[in-house]
Amino acid sequence: MNLMMSLDWVLLITMSLAFCQQLFSKKFNFFGVLSLLSLATYIAFHSYSTGLSIFILLLFIGGIALIGLEMFIPGGIVGAVGVITLVYAIIYVNKSTYYIAFILVISLILAVILYYVNRNVFHKKLMFLDRLVLNDSISTEDGYVASESRLELLGQKLIAYTDLRPAGVAILENEKLDVVTDGDFIEKGNKIEVIRVEGMRIVVKKI
Repeated sequence: MNLMMSLDWVLLITMSLAFCQQLFSKKFNFFGVLSLLSLATYIAFHSYSTGLSIFILLLFIGGIALIGLEMFIPGGIVGAVGVITLVYAIIYVNKSTYYIAFILVISLILAVILYYVNRNVFHKKLMFLDRLVLNDSISTEDGYVASESRLELLGQKLIAYTDLRPAGVAILENEKLDVVTDGDFIEKGNKIEVIRVEGMRIVVKKI
């Protein structure tokens, strides 16, 4: 195994493990920098040996940009395209396509093992992604109450002020309230009852 092949193993495995570890940190830190530096070094070495390609440079910059954009447009699609772009750049820049694909598979397996250890042994959470995705449900049963939660309305009898399709307006004495059914259609003027209050969401049913 020559020096370049040894570097491929070290750089790509380091990139994968560092990226995995970054996911368990709140902020972009040493692991994120190490992952990027490993990838950049890999691309630089192979670009130097084969000649710098504008196409590879664009793939590299584009992949990083898409992954960064995922922080502002959560959903996973943009980030997935960015990862695929980088993987393509890694394989494209290397003359030994099957060999480098094998290293990537091994790197992925090691990253999955590290992910499993972090989640199940050290009980860590994906802190880096938690800033982008709301994973926790909020309900009154769990003790969360919105500042305008109307728990006192539970069991109250209201009148449908508008058709509920399923959302609409109901009236309690002289107060108009935004309410919603569990999917049923209720015509204006029908008597309704509050069956649940979930934060600011008032759920009703026809009496």
